[in-house]
Amino acid sequence: MHNDTKPRNITRTWNVTLYGRYEPGTAPVILATRRVTLSADGRGERCASVDGQPATVAAATALLNRAKADGQVELVEEVRIGLPKPAASRLHRDLALIGVLAGNHSAVATAALGRVISSLTEVQPHEAEQVRLHASRLAQGLA
Repeated sequence: MHNDTKPRNITRTWNVTLYGRYEPGTAPVILATRRVTLSADGRGERCASVDGQPATVAAATALLNRAKADGQVELVEEVRIGLPKPAASRLHRDLALIGVLAGNHSAVATAALGRVISSLTEVQPHEAEQVRLHASRLAQGLA
């Protein structure tokens, strides 16, 4: 089941070490070391890569799960792009309080930022105030 409370724009990269045994009862040996990246964009589209090469999400997830069970997994990077849903919700509320109709929130953000915004989760955290100021100017007839 998909968890809609998490940010949708996120990329995580792990170093994955897979272990195995040549024969039962022998010491484990390193079979492979991989770098696995999983991403989700603002539309919820997921993609993956293994060692910098495109891979299916299922294959990347299988590597991670195998390493969790019989190997080692180290999160090396996490990048979140855009506002998490609670912050985007606050921005929606603030725009409504300023007087912007709900159907126009993305258009106001697009005008404020100079690029197409189809969801307020695409607004970067440092840009949220710029969107609020633009909406205030619009409401006052100054923009």
